[in-house]
Amino acid sequence: MKNKQFSQSTGLNWIQKTFIIIIAIIVIVTIFGVYLYQDIMKNKSANFEQTREVILEQTPITKVNKIELYHGDEAYHLVYGSDEKGEEQIIFYPLKGKEKDITTIGYSEIIPKDQILQTWQQNCANCELNKISPALIEDKLLWEITYYDENDRYVLDYLSIHDGSSYEQYRFKRMFD
Repeated sequence: MKNKQFSQSTGLNWIQKTFIIIIAIIVIVTIFGVYLYQDIMKNKSANFEQTREVILEQTPITKVNKIELYHGDEAYHLVYGSDEKGEEQIIFYPLKGKEKDITTIGYSEIIPKDQILQTWQQNCANCELNKISPALIEDKLLWEITYYDENDRYVLDYLSIHDGSSYEQYRFKRMFD
């Protein structure tokens, strides 16, 4: 009789230990995931404040409204701001190298984002927009439109920021569904 009681309590301890180990693993993985997510988000906006200071010191921009990260041929900070006259501008601030070749364009010189969006919607009625962003490729200022087309392909469409003409387009088909 004593042997049966002993084996039942040992079995219960084994189940409890396994359950505790599984819970501990889940807690550790969750903590690591949260840490990794926070670290990635911190790196994504890294050096925004440093870029803001450089832009305010070295360009006619007196107010920075927003900074975004852009990856094209090279990585850039896209700085949206305005000068002392209130004229809004977009600045491409390269992240690579010590000598920075800053590219600036005024809103008055470009086709507005809303107009590009309206034209795109007319040409691609069954498409799902991801985003529209200024782009700099081979020293050409462009609008980068990313979307899913009617065939569920991921599309990168580059249009001139000055006249809306097509520069280049990439379509990616999914291999696995």
